[in-house]
Amino acid sequence: MGALSRPCFVLVHGAWHGGWCWDGVAERLQEKGHRCFAPTLRGLAHRKDLLTPELDADAHVEDVANLIEALDLRNVILVLHSYAGLLGPALQARLDDRLDTLCLIEAVVPRQGQGMLDLIAPSFAQRLAQSVADRGLGWRIPPPDPAQFQLGNADLAEEVSRRLTPHPWRSFQEPVRAPQADVFERPGSYVLSSDRDPQPYADFAVAAMAAGWKVTSMPGGHLLMLTQPAAIAQHLLSLASKE
Repeated sequence: MGALSRPCFVLVHGAWHGGWCWDGVAERLQEKGHRCFAPTLRGLAHRKDLLTPELDADAHVEDVANLIEALDLRNVILVLHSYAGLLGPALQARLDDRLDTLCLIEAVVPRQGQGMLDLIAPSFAQRLAQSVADRGLGWRIPPPDPAQFQLGNADLAEEVSRRLTPHPWRSFQEPVRAPQADVFERPGSYVLSSDRDPQPYADFAVAAMAAGWKVTSMPGGHLLMLTQPAAIAQHLLSLASKE
């Protein structure tokens, strides 16, 4: 199989993060000869200068779609973590002929008209709203305490805390407006952390299983790409080889 016909990977991070969080996974995929791209969404990490009150989830759909289209990527295994799941239905609709498989890692799965605040626990939504009002100038979400990610390693927690940046509040408040499709119409895989209690993504994993997707669980908290980069990379490689 030629290099350009082999599946390639596009890894999309969640709220407050950047493409940097996929480094350990991307290196392992590239070592196996796969092309791998980990874009940073607008307004975050090294693109934090683009953070504005107007920035919404549709802009983040554009970021991912534009990358895939501009590079003419095909046979894409699209990997979405956490907040990035909100972008999935619009990316599925726009990029259908370019996608091979979807992999959701601790990710939300919205229905038409749902925004991020509709998909998280009301208590968490209230805490976010309070932090936006108190410390986010009314339009950006300050980074959370990394303890909520259950990283299990003080050095990793310190690094994550240092690298997180504020996230646009509007992208949580409003649903994606771009045309959308059912992500479960495509073959896919859902990865769930086995050591979160309560497990806020369990219902999405159940929906994935009902749709015929393979659901895999592993310990490591919410940021499995950081706590379990080898296991996540191996899982993704199994999708590329159709194991």
